[in-house]
Amino acid sequence: MNRILPLSIMAALAAFAVPGLAAGKVDFTPSRPPASEEEMTAPFSSAVLWDGNKEIPLQYRVLFRSGDEVGGVPAGLIVDKNGRAVQISAPDKKGNAALGPFNSWGPDANSLMLVPGAKSKTAGANRLFLVTHFEYHTEAPSVSKGEPPVDLYGNLPMAMNLTTLDQNTRDGMLQAIGLANVDMSGVNGLWIPCAGSLTPWNTHLGGEEYEPDARVFENQPLEAMNLYLGKMGRNAAQGGANAYDYGHPVEVRVRADGSEKAEKHYAMGRLAFELAEMMPDGRTAYYGDDGRDVGLFMFVADKKSDLSAGTLYAARWEQTDAAKGGAAKLAWLRLGHASDAEIRKRVRDGVRFSDIFEASEQPAEGFRPVYAYTGSGGKTQLEYLRLKPGMEQAAAFLETRRYAAWLGATTEFTKMEGQTHSARNKKLYTAISYIEGGMLDGKNESRPRDDIRLSGDAQDLICGAVYQSDLKAGIQDSDGKPIRSAWVAASTRALVTGGKKPADQTAYGKYDKCDTDRVANPDNLKYSDALGILFIGEDSGNHLNNFLWAYRAADGKLARLGSAPIGAEWTGLQVVENANGFAYLMSNVQHPGAANDLKKYPEEIRLGMRTKVNQRGAVGYFGPFPAWK
Repeated sequence: MNRILPLSIMAALAAFAVPGLAAGKVDFTPSRPPASEEEMTAPFSSAVLWDGNKEIPLQYRVLFRSGDEVGGVPAGLIVDKNGRAVQISAPDKKGNAALGPFNSWGPDANSLMLVPGAKSKTAGANRLFLVTHFEYHTEAPSVSKGEPPVDLYGNLPMAMNLTTLDQNTRDGMLQAIGLANVDMSGVNGLWIPCAGSLTPWNTHLGGEEYEPDARVFENQPLEAMNLYLGKMGRNAAQGGANAYDYGHPVEVRVRADGSEKAEKHYAMGRLAFELAEMMPDGRTAYYGDDGRDVGLFMFVADKKSDLSAGTLYAARWEQTDAAKGGAAKLAWLRLGHASDAEIRKRVRDGVRFSDIFEASEQPAEGFRPVYAYTGSGGKTQLEYLRLKPGMEQAAAFLETRRYAAWLGATTEFTKMEGQTHSARNKKLYTAISYIEGGMLDGKNESRPRDDIRLSGDAQDLICGAVYQSDLKAGIQDSDGKPIRSAWVAASTRALVTGGKKPADQTAYGKYDKCDTDRVANPDNLKYSDALGILFIGEDSGNHLNNFLWAYRAADGKLARLGSAPIGAEWTGLQVVENANGFAYLMSNVQHPGAANDLKKYPEEIRLGMRTKVNQRGAVGYFGPFPAWK
C-alpha cells in the first residue's frame, strides 16, 4: 500500500502508518490540516516519514529566529556598506519612514553546505555552514509617534547571513554556534534576495528579485540602496545607487575557516530572479522570473563551474494543448553572449536606460511594441521601444526581459517562481504560482503577442501549477544554431495543478478559496532524486495556512507534510540527502502573521488570531533523518 495516499482518504488516515514498504524506501503519511488556533498560528505537522525500517514523526526544528543573537550577532540585521546597523528606513510612497534597527522577518533561501577542511572545535560534532537570504522586512514602527507601522517592502537594503553549525555526530541534530552578515560591500549591496540553490561545485547561488526599473530610476534616486551606500537623495548620475547594479544572481563561496566572498554575475542577465537553478553539467542554468508578464530564461556558461561568461537565451511558448494548465514546445531565442567584466564595465561607465532604448508611448516608425514586467517601481504596460545602434549586448544583459520581448520571446507568464530539476530523469520543474492575465485565452488585452492561451475555469487556474519540462541534447536555437548544452528544455506541460475549493469541503480550511487538499500557488520547489519526490512550498493568498507538500513523481501521489502559521509562507527549501550520514529538509517560515498577507481576511483573523503569532521569521529544518541514498 502506498504511503502517499489518494486525496480522498488523506484525512482519514493522516495519523496512521501504513506498513508494507520495502526496506530503504522513504515515504510519508500525510498531515491533516491544522484545526485549532494553536495549530494555525505555529508551524504544524502530523505527518510521519517511513524510511523502510521505522516511523519518524515530522518535526519542524527552529535554528534561530529573526533578531536572535547567535555568537553575539543578531540574525537578519540590516547593515550599510560599513557593517553598521541601518537606523531609519527609506521613505515609502507616502513619505513615511520607519525606525530601526531592523532585523528582517523574511528569511528565504538556504544552502546547507559541507566545506572540505572545516572542522568543529566541539567534541562529537561536525562543522557545517548555512547561507540564508533575508528577502525583506514586513513592517516597523514609524519615526513619527502616533503613526501606524510602516510597510517596508523594498525600502531597505537586505542581508545574507552565514551561520556556522555544529552537527551532532550521534543523532545529526544541528546547532547554530556562530553567525555573520555576508559582506556585500564589494557588489554595492543586496537588493530583495529571494530563492537560491546550491551549485554542483558547492557554492550558494541566490537571486535578486524584482529588479528596479532603470527607466524610472534613471532620474529618481533608488533610496533603499542609497541607504546602504550612504548616498541618500542622489540618482545614479549624481553618484547614487545605479539600478543596473541590482537584479542579478549572487554567488557566495565559503571557505573552511568560515570566511566568504560574494560575487554578482552580470553575464547571467538582469531579471526578477526567483533563483537560478544549475543543471548537473555545471554550465546550464534556468531562471525563475517572478512577476506578471515575465519570461523563461536559460544561461549556458562557457566553462564548467564558472558563471563569469556565457550565452543567454529566452523561451518562446509554442502551445500544443490549452487544457488543464496546458502544454507547449519551447523554442529558444539567443539574446547574446557576455562576460561579467564586460557588463560590469558598462554599469560602472554609467550606462542609462535612455542609452539603450528610445521609448515612445505611441506607435512610431522603427519602434516595436513590448509588453513585459518592467521591474520594481515601474508600471507594466505597452511600451514602444527602438534599440539604439550598437546596444544589443547592453539590452540583452541589462534589460533582459524587455529585450527578449523586443525579439519575440514569450513574456506572458505570470508569477514564475521556483525551478528545480531531476538529474536522473532529465526533467525541469517550474512553478507558476498564479495562472492569470496574459496566460488565459481571451485575456491578452493590449499585449502584442498571444503565445499562451490556456482554457478552463479561471478560478481553478488562479490556484497555479507546477510544470514539467523534458531536457534534451542536440537542440538548436530559433536561428538554427546548436545550443551547447545537453540539458535544454524542449517541451513542457502542467504536472501538478491546483483547483478551486469544492462546495462540499466544509470540515476544514474554512477560509480557503483553493482546494485545501491540493497544492495552491506553488512557489519554492526542490526535487530529490534519491526519493523520487518533488517538494513544493506554497505562497498562497488562497490558503490561510500555506502548506508544504511531497509529490511522488512515479505515480503522482501527493502528501501534505505540514502547515506554516497564518500569514507566513514556506521558503528556503533545500533537500540535503546525505550530510555525514543524515538527511534534512531545510525550510524557513517567512513573515509569519504579516499584516499585508492577512489584510483580505475577516477581523477575527487579521486582528484576533494574528496577535498569537510569533512574527519573527524562523530559520530551521525538518529532520534529522537517516541519509537518503
